[in-house]
Amino acid sequence: MDRRTSTALPQSALLRALAEFRYQLRDFLHFSEKVAHDHGLCPRQHQLLLQIAGLPEGRSATIGFLARRLGLRQNSVVELTDRSVAQGLVRRVEDAADRRRTVLSATAKGIGILNTLSASHARELDEFGPQLIRALERIKAARAADRNGALSIAAGTVSKSSLPASETRKPRRPH
Repeated sequence: MDRRTSTALPQSALLRALAEFRYQLRDFLHFSEKVAHDHGLCPRQHQLLLQIAGLPEGRSATIGFLARRLGLRQNSVVELTDRSVAQGLVRRVEDAADRRRTVLSATAKGIGILNTLSASHARELDEFGPQLIRALERIKAARAADRNGALSIAAGTVSKSSLPASETRKPRRPH
């Protein structure tokens, strides 16, 4: 039996599950972008404020760190910061330990808007959360069915060691 034949159904189930998950993510992101606009922010300003206010323990809100967290280039974060400073959402402070670095912090105005947006997002996640979880569970189930189908090819003669590395390795954990 050809491997492509044996995994056709799980592959289709996987594609449907991935498509649904992507739809659910995009639907939530669309909501998030609209709410940010409704409060006078561009979506990236909202994300900047969120990353500043939600810093991991022991981290500083430097341009480089925020660029990594936002998936932007440093010069784009500088421009985003300039606009946010001009709107009174963010302030720059010279790093006391390293005067070459600038550390960003949210202003009271920025925190106020962020709190409003966060409350709105939390309410919306009451609805979107279970849908996202179901979509992830469908992906997991489709992947399991795909792996089980691949392992049962030729009456169980295929072992995990004969599968491509991409099929047997554990998923990478996000940073």
